Amino acid sequence: MKKSIFISTILFAGSLLTGCSSEKHVVNNSSSKVSSAAKYSSYLTKGHSNKINLHLKYKGFKLASTPIEYRGTWYRANPYDKKATKLVIANHTINGAATYHQVDPNLKLDRHSEKQNKEYAGNAIAINVDNNLLKTRSFFDTVGLVYKTGQFKGHPCLFISYGTNPKAINGAVFKDKGIALKY
Repeated sequence: MKKSIFISTILFAGSLLTGCSSEKHVVNNSSSKVSSAAKYSSYLTKGHSNKINLHLKYKGFKLASTPIEYRGTWYRANPYDKKATKLVIANHTINGAATYHQVDPNLKLDRHSEKQNKEYAGNAIAINVDNNLLKTRSFFDTVGLVYKTGQFKGHPCLFISYGTNPKAINGAVFKDKGIALKY
């Protein structure tokens, strides 16, 4: 008897869960802000034609220049694509996002703060150059992408690392589109 009650309870709970619509969840999420990580990754995968306002001020940050050795148009491809993806690094932008350097070491950003999300909104990312590595992230993320200049089979490239281990290499971008498609 106890076994049949237990099974009935599980089946009833399962029917409630399958009967729940995820539509309500989607509607609630669509009205909330897109995460800063999602915004940041979209800047890295597609160029933006929006005019960038380099005069925006963010408390605790100042406009930063990217080092010359990282600047230019770079290309990345994977074995399954026949087209290369562009990465454009300019003096003060990376794929349409303005670059800033954190100048206030005591500044604590909270991605759950509605006030800070409004204050730090915009096409902007934080960069840091340390030990010949260009580290990039959105304002609210603790990890981002790391670029390191190098050579791959005699071709100049930027090695890409993401996650918590900047020594791990997860990909490379090349100055030549043909080389990117080849490797």
